Amino acid sequence: MIGCSSLTLSSKNSKHFLARTMDFTIEMAEEVLFVPRNKKFQSNYSNNSPIISAYAFAGIGQLDEYGPLLYDGINEKGLMGATLYFPRYASYKDDLTTGKINISPDRIISTILSKAKNLTEVANLFKTKINIINQLNPTINTVPPLHFIFSDQSGQSLIIEPRKDGIDIIENSIGVMTNSPDYHWHETNLRNYITLTPKQHNPITFINKELLPFSQGSGTFGLPGDYTPPSRFVRTAFLKNTVERAKDEASTISLLHHILESVSIPKGAVINEQGAQDYTCYTAYMCSESLSFYYSTYYNQRINKLSLKPFLNCTDYKIFKINNDEDIKEIN
Repeated sequence: MIGCSSLTLSSKNSKHFLARTMDFTIEMAEEVLFVPRNKKFQSNYSNNSPIISAYAFAGIGQLDEYGPLLYDGINEKGLMGATLYFPRYASYKDDLTTGKINISPDRIISTILSKAKNLTEVANLFKTKINIINQLNPTINTVPPLHFIFSDQSGQSLIIEPRKDGIDIIENSIGVMTNSPDYHWHETNLRNYITLTPKQHNPITFINKELLPFSQGSGTFGLPGDYTPPSRFVRTAFLKNTVERAKDEASTISLLHHILESVSIPKGAVINEQGAQDYTCYTAYMCSESLSFYYSTYYNQRINKLSLKPFLNCTDYKIFKINNDEDIKEIN
């Protein structure tokens, strides 16, 4: 099962970011893929829906016989996107539709980043052009139940949730997403935590005794600490709402790393129904203005960076293998 948590954030110098954890039972951090403009590839596994990329983009994923399959990424216009697991809620169409872009759910990110330059165009594509179809991913031999988050240089976010009654396009979210239930449920659930505060509680008189809080952090009492999607959503939302904004890009990447470490899953802490371990394979961070894609992995916590700008005139794919050996700096 893919877990995953995501959020948007802005810096004091008006840069905008999207970051996410990738939680899964198998290694997902194998390569960063750059896709150039004018590249022809398939949007599904039927070999009958070829598209041509209008914009260059990059992210973590793989290149297979059908083309690029990205789990998250950023394009040359600063549009950023990520796919997250949405079990028991996601619903797709069974048939291909003539005149639409028929997309396998796991190829949404690649397709959208190749076609849209901002959130307005993303929303329009989902309203008028896109048909998400039931198709097996041949690697995991299942139809992955997914939902999606996008952001751009406006700092706003767009959440896309395919449901039985159609595609729910959420344009006024708080810019946080995890997994099932649906986004509206998570936002409503935040009302259970309106007493959370980063400030310390004052002493109170209880019967005839003065009670003082233990040490620091009493305002966060009740903040859920488990790894379920609702708890990860609440923790991520609380931190997004309370942290001090960082001054620039580098310090915001560091801040995002700290926020997402609060929902990062170590191996052995979560075991699924099949006995496999869900863990945070990697964490990705994107900056819309600098066109930069950052990542760190479970086995190598050093933050790596790929800049799109040097490759924008390239005409072929570029593959960057991910080093999953811990990079420890020895000081003596």
